Order: sequence, then structure tokens, then C-alpha cells
Amino acid sequence: MGVKTPAEMSATFAKFFNARDKAGLLALYADGAMLTIDGAETARGHAAIGAMMAPMLDSPLKITARCGSCHENGDTAIVRTDWTLTAPDGSAAMQGASAEVLRRGADGLWRFVIDDASFSSRPAKA
Repeated sequence: MGVKTPAEMSATFAKFFNARDKAGLLALYADGAMLTIDGAETARGHAAIGAMMAPMLDSPLKITARCGSCHENGDTAIVRTDWTLTAPDGSAAMQGASAEVLRRGADGLWRFVIDDASFSSRPAKA
């Protein structure tokens, strides 16, 4: 599973997240991909990424996500996703922006290689 264009990744991720489709989410990641949610801890590979995502998937939060920016160069792309996590009462529990590096596979589908879920919303390090 993957997406046909990098700009589709944000909405596709949100669709699988809100459906709590862990298999669908993990299929969006290339073998050996890296995920960080907070910029401190990293997960590499499908098993570790699934474990890192588990608490979020067990929560009642829903996500809205849109592609804020997308640049392609051959089989590599960088995407900024602007996202909001919403509580069951409709209030925004958290919001931010991610930075994602995607690669087009031999099957023509794009997958995450690096997914930094809060990259663009964390303060810069001095």
C-alpha cells in the first residue's frame, strides 16, 4: 500500500489513523523507515513504528491533516503536513506540523522514509 503522489500522503495518513487501521498506516512506511513523534525518541522499521504509534491509536483522538507544502525531485519528496488532533468533544488537543521524506518505490507508490511528526512545530535548538 502507498500513495500515488506525495501530496496525497497527509490525507491518506489521516484516513488510516482515524480508522485505527494500523496495517494501513504501517504500509505507508518503507522498510527501514524512521519515525519520531517528539524529536527525541526514534523508531526504525515497521515493528518499532507500530509500537511507537500504539498509544496514539489507542486514544480517542482524531486527526485532520493537510499537505502544507510538497517538493519532488525524481523519486524523493519532502512534505510538510499541518495537523490537528481533536478530542471527542471537538476541542483541539494538539496541533503542529511535520516534516516527511518520501521515496517512490519500484511499484510507483510513495512511502515514508523519514517521518518527523512534530519537526516544524518544535522550537529550534540553539
